[in-house]
Amino acid sequence: MKRSLPCAASFSFSSTLLALSSVIASQGVQADVSDDFAAEVDIYNDHVVTLASPWMEGRLPGTRGMELAKEYMEFYFKKTGLETPWDESFRQPFDLAPRTKLLGSSFAYEEGELAFGTDFTPLAIGASGTIEAPAVFVGYSLPRSRQEDDYQSYGESDDLTGKIAVMFRLEPMDESGDSKLDERAWSRRASYSGKVSEAVERGAVAVVMINPPASNHDGANSLIPFRGAGGRNKVPMMHVSIEAGDRLLSAMDPEGRSALELRQLCDEGRQVFDLQGKLALHVEMELERMTAENVGGLLPGKGDLKDELIVIGAHLDHLGQGDFGSRGAASERGRVLHPGADDNASGSAAILMIAERMAEDYAELDDDASVRSVLFVGFSAEESGLNGSRYYVDNPLVPLEEHALMINFDMIGRILNKRLSLSGAGSGKGMAEFLEPIFEESDLEIVQPERMSGASDHSSFYRKDVPVLFGIIADFHGDYHTPRDVTSKINRVDAVHTVDLFHKVGMAVATHGEGFEFQRIGGDNRTARGGPRVRFGVTLADPNEDPEPGVLIASVTPGSSAAEGGVKAEDRIVRWQDRELESVPSWLRMLAGHEPGDEVKFEVRRGAEVLLLKAVLRGR
Repeated sequence: MKRSLPCAASFSFSSTLLALSSVIASQGVQADVSDDFAAEVDIYNDHVVTLASPWMEGRLPGTRGMELAKEYMEFYFKKTGLETPWDESFRQPFDLAPRTKLLGSSFAYEEGELAFGTDFTPLAIGASGTIEAPAVFVGYSLPRSRQEDDYQSYGESDDLTGKIAVMFRLEPMDESGDSKLDERAWSRRASYSGKVSEAVERGAVAVVMINPPASNHDGANSLIPFRGAGGRNKVPMMHVSIEAGDRLLSAMDPEGRSALELRQLCDEGRQVFDLQGKLALHVEMELERMTAENVGGLLPGKGDLKDELIVIGAHLDHLGQGDFGSRGAASERGRVLHPGADDNASGSAAILMIAERMAEDYAELDDDASVRSVLFVGFSAEESGLNGSRYYVDNPLVPLEEHALMINFDMIGRILNKRLSLSGAGSGKGMAEFLEPIFEESDLEIVQPERMSGASDHSSFYRKDVPVLFGIIADFHGDYHTPRDVTSKINRVDAVHTVDLFHKVGMAVATHGEGFEFQRIGGDNRTARGGPRVRFGVTLADPNEDPEPGVLIASVTPGSSAAEGGVKAEDRIVRWQDRELESVPSWLRMLAGHEPGDEVKFEVRRGAEVLLLKAVLRGR
């Protein structure tokens, strides 16, 4: 049946074969294109381009853009004729950790003012307050070292009571702009928390942190965006750009020295002295309660099977402006739109199309047919820790024992060489054999990993003993979690082949008389409840103070899996089992999918080197 194009989309491909052929040719995809298939590609395109457009603001929970995305999905659930699953609503709300909202900020000194957003930003890890006080320069303000011959920022008699501490970010550097304290990278003494604590312990009432000039640090040329839970430090904190810092220091230094001259002095040793004049700082922020919503539509079943439920889902959210989890350049994080075309406008579009197709199929069933109910869901806050799906499995529409299957799509828009990864067929007894003929008929090459793969929303169901199927691209791309994940790179043709495949899978399972009893992939019948089952043996650096991609290790437990695998303090894990790591939450989700005894391969960055390591994970 030929379906109409989405009326809410404003970026349509031509429905002509000529236009479609140009898309296919640009993507290196060969296909026989019928009129009906061309129309389906048009529909898919319009959904993806709308959901990944700048209008949606990167679909970060709590933003107007995410609200628009939810309205879009709800509109099509209503148009398709799905019913409301939750108390006459298509929405299932749940609470997220509060975030800090900035209400206002200013920065003045006797020579003038700094401009918010270009010259300075307040840091959410600081406190609200209005402070006017004399300024004192404290160099790098490094935490004290127990080694007497190590670099020391302070002397025993240095007293900052009632003053605003002005410091450089990072730590002493050589002439090339690299750390003098660590040959491999930057030492732990360069972290925000230690530098601020040293000043506050000596009586500082506020902190101004200036980007040092001529540094090779990736983030030293940009301001840290205002983001985070806030309030972890008791004093207001301001972050100042290189250029504004030079103006500020040149005006307030008793000898009129530039920021570079002062940095070079600090590189050689302790520098603590009063600056001329006062600073007037103002920061007003508040903790804002965060509520997110899953968006769902119910296709009621019939007959003896109507009380059993299939969930077909995909996460609707993404990273906004790269507010967290970004793998983009430091200058892009928190500032540049991350459209999330593949991750996961691609999967959300598939949900809308499969819902429409299955609703049409159900409408044509005989009155005495027996078919399961289907819940289509766009999960929210997946990127920050599977929040939406975890809330759902703790508050399911029907008891989890009545969930026959959960199907999840996450990144199906950049299929290469027709290879689609599909894991989970072994999570239901007999399900792999039942689905094999459907897989064989597909236009795609179905790649089935030996173990359950991916740390997406299906993981929440798998841990609760619900059979799952998970579709994702088999070959990852470097645009993941960057501003480069754009719609022009989407392989619409094979995404529609994926829709075709899972439409058939959904109908086959919905009408299959026998259910598939849950089983662990590989025959492991342990319970999945209770969270991660393995322990790596490390403590992590604070991710709010470490905006670079990857997972920075603060310390390693002796005798642990990490220690035996060769991990050292200050290593940064950048790749895990052939997947690049962009943040701590993403790594923890991967870790939660492992079992005791698994051997994992991973890459760490140690200074200028990237090392390939492996370890055997142990049970908690």
